[in-house]
Amino acid sequence: MKFALSLIIILFTTFTIVFSAHAAAQASYAATISTMKANQQSSKQLRVKSTKHAAQIAQRRFGGKVLKVQTQKSGYRVKLIKKDGHIISIFVDAKSGRISGR
Repeated sequence: MKFALSLIIILFTTFTIVFSAHAAAQASYAATISTMKANQQSSKQLRVKSTKHAAQIAQRRFGGKVLKVQTQKSGYRVKLIKKDGHIISIFVDAKSGRISGR
């Protein structure tokens, strides 16, 4: 009788632990999927999605060689050195792709 009662308690405890771990894993998976979907939607709204893309846009517009690209809040700061030696710094807006500054 004591053995059967002990066995029931052990099985119940094991089941509870396994079920809790499974539920936690499912919740974590759901949160990860939700985050991935949100990131995909926010990146779909951006016209310029990377520093490389910002550098390409700036280089096509002004020519020269890209010296540096920095990520900023709403876009990218691109520094170029032109063939005549002048260094220019422009801003590429991530949402619109517009270029400002010189």
